[in-house]
Order: sequence, then C-alpha cells, then structure tokens
Amino acid sequence: MLAPDTDSLSSSEPWRAWKQGGLVLLCLAWIALGLVGHAPWKVEDAKTIVAAWEMVEKQDFLVPRLVGEPDFSYGPLVPQLASLTITVFTPTLAPHDAARIAAGVLLFLTLLFTALAGRELGGKTRYWLPMLILIGCAGLFDRVHMLSPQIGAMAAIALSLYALALAPRRPGLGGVLFGLALIVGMLSYNAHVLIVLLLTALLLPMAHAQWRCGAFGFTIIFAVVLTAISCAAWPALLYQRSPDLFAQWYDAQNIFASWSFSEVSIIENAGWLLRNLLWLAWPAWPLAAWLIWIRMRGFHGGLKTPAVILPMTMILVLLVHFLLIPEIRAIDSLFILVPFALLASEEVDSLPRSGSAGLDWFGILTFGLAAIALWLFWWDAYVNGLSSYAAELFRDAEAGYQPSFRLRGASVSLFLTILWIMLVRPARQSSRRAVLNWAAGMMLIWGMVSTIWMPYLDSRRSYQVVADMLHPYIEVGCLAGQNIGDAQRAIFYYYAHAETRNDVAALAACPLLLVQYDDIRAENVPQIDGYQYLEFSYRYGDDNELYALYRKDAL
Repeated sequence: MLAPDTDSLSSSEPWRAWKQGGLVLLCLAWIALGLVGHAPWKVEDAKTIVAAWEMVEKQDFLVPRLVGEPDFSYGPLVPQLASLTITVFTPTLAPHDAARIAAGVLLFLTLLFTALAGRELGGKTRYWLPMLILIGCAGLFDRVHMLSPQIGAMAAIALSLYALALAPRRPGLGGVLFGLALIVGMLSYNAHVLIVLLLTALLLPMAHAQWRCGAFGFTIIFAVVLTAISCAAWPALLYQRSPDLFAQWYDAQNIFASWSFSEVSIIENAGWLLRNLLWLAWPAWPLAAWLIWIRMRGFHGGLKTPAVILPMTMILVLLVHFLLIPEIRAIDSLFILVPFALLASEEVDSLPRSGSAGLDWFGILTFGLAAIALWLFWWDAYVNGLSSYAAELFRDAEAGYQPSFRLRGASVSLFLTILWIMLVRPARQSSRRAVLNWAAGMMLIWGMVSTIWMPYLDSRRSYQVVADMLHPYIEVGCLAGQNIGDAQRAIFYYYAHAETRNDVAALAACPLLLVQYDDIRAENVPQIDGYQYLEFSYRYGDDNELYALYRKDAL
C-alpha cells in the first residue's frame, strides 16, 4: 500500500505522522475486515467460492463448475486464484474464508494500480487521492469484500489505466502491463472487459496527441500479441480436454449475442444509471462534475489534458457498454468507479472553501452519527435484544436478536472508532482533508459492520440454516428444485452436498423436491399432488424466501 505524501496531508505538524500511520492502518483494515468470519453470501460470492472449492475437491483447476456442471458465465481466473488460497490457508481457515483471501489480494492490487495511475497522471503529490476517493465510494461498501469475477475485472481496469498512462513515457513496460490487464480482464470476467479496454486504447490517439505516436502503437500491438498468446493457452487446454467444453465456452464469449440494441432496453439502462450512479459513485461524481465545470471554463489546461482524457474515455466506453447489456447489476457497475476516482482527483485542490468544508462536515456528521447509532443499537441488542423499532428500521431483521459478546470484534471496532476520531480532529481546512476524512468515515462504518455487526448480518444473509434442513434427507437421492437460484444451489451443495437440479427431468428422476416460495408464511405452505410435505426453512428475519421440502409419494 502506498503511503500518502507527507507534504500533501493537511494537518498540524505534531499530528502528521499519526495521520500517515492511521491512514495506512485504516486502508489495510478496509481491505482485510469482512473477508473472513461469515458464510458464503448470495449470488457471486457463493457461486465463485463454491467453484473454487469444487476445483480443490475434484483437483480439476481447468474447468470452473457450478454444482458439478461446467459453468462458463465468467472466466476461470478468480476461482483458480481462490482455489490457490484455499489450498494454502486451509485448514487454518474454513474453505470459504480462505477463498476470500483472493478477493483481498485483488482489492489491494486495484487500490495500488489506481494510486500508481494517479501518480503517473497527476504527479507524486496526488497518487493517494484517487485511492481515497475510490475507498470512499458508497458502491464499494460491502460488494468488494465478497469474492466475485467483478473484483478481478476491477483490478484489470485499474492496471489498464496505469499501463495506458505509463505507455507514452515507457512504451515497453506499458505494453507488458496493458497486455496483463487484457489477460486478467478476459480470464477473470469475459470478452466484454477485453473489448472495453481495447476500445479505450484505440480511442486515446484520436482524443489526445500524447497517445498519437508510434511508440503507443507499439504498446498496443505488443499487448495484443501478448494477450493472444497467453489467453489462447487456456482454451487450447480446454479443447484438448473436451471439444464440447470448448464449444460451451466459445458460445458464452459471444458478446454480440449478450448485447441488446433494443431502444426500450437502452432507455431502461439509461434510467438505471441515472438513478443508481448518484449513490454508487458518491462522492466521486460531484468531484468529477466540479472538474468538468472548471475545465470547460478553460482553467488548468481545459478538458484536453491526459489526466482528464484517459479516465473520461474509459468512463464513456463503459457507459456505452452498460447501455447495451440486457440488465445492469450494481456489482457490474463497480467497474466505472475506478476511472471516476481518477477523474475526480484532478481538481480536488481547486474546490472552493465552502465546497470542501461542506463535504468535510457532511462526512464527519454522517459517519459520526452512523457510528454512534451502530454502537447504541448493538449495545441495546446485546443487553435487551433487538427492539421491534430497530428490526423494522433494518428491514430483513428479527426482533429480539441478541448478539453474543465477542471481545476481538468489540476491541477492533473501538480501536477504529478512536482512530477515526484522531484522524478527523479539527485541523487546518483543505479539500484534501475533506477527501481523507470521508474515506476514513467509510472505513470506520465498514469496520464496525464487519466486526460487532457481522454475526447479525451473517445470520440474515447465510443459507446454512436451509442447508442444515437438507442434511438428513440427502441420502434418499437426488434433489429436484423449483425456483432455486444458482447461488442457493451452490450453497446447498457446499454445506449439504445436495445436488439441486432445476431441469424438468429431475422431477421424474428425483425422490425429493425443494421449492422456494416468495412472500408466503410457514403456516400457508401448500401441498403438492404426488408429494408428501416434510418441513420448511428460511433465513432468519427473511420474509421473502421460504424453502419447503417434499418427498415423492411411493408408488
């Protein structure tokens, strides 16, 4: 982790060293906290962890699988990296905790390359600003602490931005790094990231003279050749294993089939972006808007400077990509936050005093009040049980929840709280201080959520209680499923070795049937003709998903 430049920190001399050390500690804590200590959570976290776990169990590190079936929705790199961390860190850690160490590595690399890109574009005194803005983005909060292919794609985008910024000065190294970014993007996610990165690189010479040179052309050609050679190795091994597996992977990489040029779809996606980027990219987008306002008026070289052109080109390409995909999810939109953070960092120093003071005090009040509320609610729940008011406020919650006291978690939260108070103590007002304090506040809240509140959060997000229901019945045979998502199938397989099948043939072949009902109470679980109802289960505090298990009547 790069330490912030001493001269750039806005604090009085006696506190400067404390601020440096505190900032580094909080950055490392932000990466590490929340990686271990909870079950696989729904969607990508569960699917990727189980894919990695299956690689280790079957000793097959070539093909990513979902409940025993080949799954080429994404590339194999993130499950492969997670299978390595599972091998190294188990049995010290549970397999799902060990797998998430890979997410921490990728998150560290994302921050590192973002900082390096900021230094290359803005100078030695600015490399820590984009890193802090990225940490402070609300959209990253818990999503980047779960294992997913999107974390690998974020690291690839950060690396590509650094490589493209470096290429005009050092074309050879830039070519190697850009080639690595293409490889990581392709093998972590899919061909979509490859197209985004290549299109950004091809548009840069049209946008600015710095990239309009023969050296940059060499960078791109070298990167493409390196990518072609490296990325061809895995499909070649896949084809050698099975031509059918290769055909499945090839069909999954058809980006044109996964793009929608429907006017209705494009309008819906545009509306989604307008609604959700306002909070996902906060506070990066207001800072980026300030940059555009200042540069459009001709200050500081205008908009046609490399530090503006590179991240803005990437943002525009990603926006077009988001408009064309059939459905945008919040976790996929995280890609855009890396170039947003770079763009937002360029005019932080020129923020008017009122603007920086407003951001600073808004952050201090917001995170300070949030921390107080989290401490009070936690203490009240520990002493009296979670009140009905708090349960209603937290939505998917269960009144009466009473956490056990965990000295380690409480000590970490207390330490982070004291550290945050020391960081945001009154000091000389500056725009950089406002950015630092916002990032510190985000780290504080995540630290508290991932320590004293993690048992509560895990009990609401974990499907282990449902998997435990299946254990006594698994020996009966295979398990047919209705309305069971891929993430739930992965979790049931991980905990109970239940191979849930959603296909029609499973209804005829399997003696057991698991059905997910939405918005239904336990006393209203319906009977199904030809089946005997056994029992039901659901996640604690969850009113939206209920799982009922049936056994087929004997003939």
